[in-house]
Amino acid sequence: AGSSTGQKIGELLSGTNGVLMAALIATFGIYFIASFLYRDPWHMFSSFPQYMLLAPSFTNVLNTYAFCNLHDVSWGTKGSDKADVLPSVSSSKKEGAAAVVEDTEKIQEDIDAAFEETVKRAVTKIEVKEEIEKPTMDDSNKTFRTRLVACWMLSNAALAVLIEQANGLNTTEADQKKIQNAYFSAILWCTFGLSMVRFIGCLYYFIRRNMFRMCRRN
Repeated sequence: AGSSTGQKIGELLSGTNGVLMAALIATFGIYFIASFLYRDPWHMFSSFPQYMLLAPSFTNVLNTYAFCNLHDVSWGTKGSDKADVLPSVSSSKKEGAAAVVEDTEKIQEDIDAAFEETVKRAVTKIEVKEEIEKPTMDDSNKTFRTRLVACWMLSNAALAVLIEQANGLNTTEADQKKIQNAYFSAILWCTFGLSMVRFIGCLYYFIRRNMFRMCRRN
């Protein structure tokens, strides 16, 4: 009985069945298990169907938006980079509720000295210093964004060319089906692996949180 059960499980997980099982577990099983583990599964019934309908568009929309906005590192600090308004300066004193205008008088020597300084500054030739503009942090972020987007687009183009070449016109129907199965199997197993990594992190946080909570109670 044990060997027959093992054989049935092996047959279920072998070939295309194993890939489909891994895809279902990565798409539905892990999310349901994690939601019930944290005792908050309601979003799986109220929001998960909508998420599944919009998920195909996320591949293009969210990736493009995310890669093209890598230079913006101001999340959570919106408005903090604005310059503060300078305080206003009053040119008059107030005596009680009435404003009193201050009248300052200057002697003739101070007026002549200020005039002479103004004339010297006006006739002095201005020396133009050539300053080398250094790239700012924002420029560096935008340069990094542009290079990464270019690499991402080239890698997508290379992947498309590779798939088209691997699925050429000279291949037979059996070879074409074999190549397609291998490609989709790799995609689905990678999706399953990434989901398992997230689930392991979720499980680790859950165990660590509850262990510390039990230690605090004790």
